[in-house]
Parts: sequence; C-alpha cells; structure tokens
Amino acid sequence: MASWRHLSRTIVMQTFFEKLARRCDLKEVFAYNLKEYGKQIEEPQFAEALLDKMEQSQSEIEKIIQKHAPEWPLDKMDPVERVILTLSICELIHPSDDVPVNVVINEGIELAKTYGDEKSGKFINGVLNAVAHDKSVKKNS
Repeated sequence: MASWRHLSRTIVMQTFFEKLARRCDLKEVFAYNLKEYGKQIEEPQFAEALLDKMEQSQSEIEKIIQKHAPEWPLDKMDPVERVILTLSICELIHPSDDVPVNVVINEGIELAKTYGDEKSGKFINGVLNAVAHDKSVKKNS
C-alpha cells in the first residue's frame, strides 16, 4: 500500500492538473479531492502546504522547467508531465527536512509511471536529476 505522503502527492497532482485544465478554484477542488480520496492521509497539512507552495512558486518553477527541458515548451509539454514536474520541483526548491532529494525524484518517477505514458518516467527522471544537481537553482526551506 502506498504511503499517506504518496497519496498526498497524488491528490495534489490531480488537483493542480484540474486547475490547469479547467481553470477552477484550487482550494475548492483540493477540499473535494481530499474529502473523497484522502481518508488515509495522516497529515493533510502536508498536502495543503505543498499545494500552496506550488501555486505560489508556479512562475519560478516554470522557468526552471524551461531551463532544464528547453526542447519542450510548456504549452507543448504533456500536461500530466508538466504537473508532475511542477510538484516535484516544488519539493526540490522548498525541501522538507525529512524528505530526501532521492525520495522526491523517486516519487516523481512513480507518479509519471502511473499517470503518464511509457516514456514519462525517463523524462521526469532526467529533468529532476538535472534540477537537483543545478547549483543555480535556489533551494528554500
């Protein structure tokens, strides 16, 4: 069974995807998704904080994506991959003390394998590894 943090990330990813696809209210969709699918989440504030950071850092994250995946303009990028990168890069630039970089990358790859196509995992892995090793990417606590 997946951990409650993995489930949190899945709900955050799906919520952010819906916001981008339908331009709906992020908090409203998150509340619904958490109520419907997040009963096993031990600390819902983890998911809520991650979603807030994604929203607040979206333009910064998009610049990082463009830098590390220049051959894929955001409007041409697979929307699922774009949201997974947004989520994972958010965790890389706003790290939690108890979530190592390799866990963030592995979570992104697992989400890509589950929700993307057969090439998504490799693409996500390549971009996230590049971001994680980029010394110019500002990492906040």
